[in-house]
Amino acid sequence: MKKELSSDQSNDENHNNVDELIQVKKVQHGVELTFSNEIPQEVVEQQVASCQAETCDCCTPVFREQVDHFSHAITEQGLKVTIAGDITAEQVKENVLSCAPKLKP
Repeated sequence: MKKELSSDQSNDENHNNVDELIQVKKVQHGVELTFSNEIPQEVVEQQVASCQAETCDCCTPVFREQVDHFSHAITEQGLKVTIAGDITAEQVKENVLSCAPKLKP
């Protein structure tokens, strides 16, 4: 008999997968995300562009008000995105988690 996952278990699994693919850390003027090379760079860049244009489904209005700007750079570890503003790593994780299905490798 196949065991069904509850929505809480599914969310936990999604969160664990995101934690493996995206590193989030607080920096002096915002939050820095490093996306694994397993996630295509174009997918991340498209999502960042959508967030910058405020056309995404993942950023809440409150979050958008707290963000000053987005920037990104390619590193050996993967694509690094910096979100500048008065935000916490937890706020970024909440917003990234809501768009994580779009960022699957």
